[in-house]
Amino acid sequence: MERYSELFRYIEENRDKYVGWVSRLVEQPSVSAQGSGLRECAAVIAEMLEGLGMRVDVFEVGGAGPVVLGTLNVEAHATLMFYNHYDVQPPDPLEKWTTPPFTPTVRDGKLYGRGAADNKGNIAARLAALDSILATFGEAPVNIKFLIEGGEEVGSPGLEEFVRKERDKLFADGCIWEYGYRNRDGKPVINLGVKGMLYLELEARGLAREMHSSWGAIVENPAWRLVHALASIRGPDGKVLVDGFYDDVDYEGEELLKDLSLEDFNPGERLISGFKGDPLRTLLLEPTCNINGILTGYVGPGSKTSLPTQAKAKMDVRLVPRQDPVKILEKLEEHLRLKGFGDIAVKVLQSYPGARTSHRSFLARLVAETARQAYNKEPVVIPSGAASGPMYVVTDLLGIPCVSTGVGYYGSAPHGPDENIRLEDFVAGIKHMALVMLNFHRYMHEGDD
Repeated sequence: MERYSELFRYIEENRDKYVGWVSRLVEQPSVSAQGSGLRECAAVIAEMLEGLGMRVDVFEVGGAGPVVLGTLNVEAHATLMFYNHYDVQPPDPLEKWTTPPFTPTVRDGKLYGRGAADNKGNIAARLAALDSILATFGEAPVNIKFLIEGGEEVGSPGLEEFVRKERDKLFADGCIWEYGYRNRDGKPVINLGVKGMLYLELEARGLAREMHSSWGAIVENPAWRLVHALASIRGPDGKVLVDGFYDDVDYEGEELLKDLSLEDFNPGERLISGFKGDPLRTLLLEPTCNINGILTGYVGPGSKTSLPTQAKAKMDVRLVPRQDPVKILEKLEEHLRLKGFGDIAVKVLQSYPGARTSHRSFLARLVAETARQAYNKEPVVIPSGAASGPMYVVTDLLGIPCVSTGVGYYGSAPHGPDENIRLEDFVAGIKHMALVMLNFHRYMHEGDD
């Protein structure tokens, strides 16, 4: 650690400057679900990259904010890429925020604001790591690329097409994915993969007009029809009942779970009633099916006794590597048909596969061992996170190993009110990313285990 003392001192002395970088990003709204502020935020990102001497290209993609690609070519024999996104979730409900979501505020050692954890704090930490290396070492030890998109929160529309079209510009030997956090014991959690996503809208259509609910004795109610269809998809114990749903599930990396506890991941809520099996294995390595919302009929104050004309449900199916979203969709539609619900309309809103990098890869070893140095804690390495993201464009389309780590913590509340990061984690994350850059070439040439 002696050789890094000057670097770490520089990072500590410039903490306020780097926190200012996060604040600048947070105060620029960039809500992809509403299409607001995306180009403006992309312009801020481009300016920050250029300020570090990077060549910047901005690409328009369909259905999302521009993709910003920053490149620093020092003619090294190793290239490290960072994937991030600058778009954020809507800030609603606004009344639940202690301070306005796009007014970055520091209090009690934490920076609050929409996007602080997901994902603007991570963007700033990685830029700060490069800045600190340039300031203390004079040059970067590896070629650096930043791939920063503006549509991750809405399924990354256009990203796959962009990667296929511009793959020559995206060559790298390894990639650091967008996010990560410290658990309740202060240990950095390192994800080697993410789940895929099949986001669906199911609709039951029925009456041409609302009818008095007394007719519900003999007239088909689309709300009941949808509820029965949904109940046929997943059992009370959480298992998906679609035939063949688990056929391609891959449990690679399961051995990493043997020393872990559910308390490291459990949000404190009760488990599914009747749940059986290993909860960590289920959470991290198995697919699942969720109802996100149901819309039908009258839900206003008081009573209204009528039959609705239609019923809709939003569902997400979180997939694991080797599960093909197209095949899973076919299995679900066949399931509905065989159960007598062939009239239920199914619409796909998002679709992409899961991804995973081997824990035996040089990149997994590099990120874990440098995390130990930066945080002074033993890292928790997991084969896959429970959340989803388009990591497959890196691992599968580009053939690049990819590992996820970041500056959040268990209380960061991403996607919720009062989203925040702790400043101590932010600084440790800067040090971690700097160590990854400085040691990347050596670990790459040592190879995989």
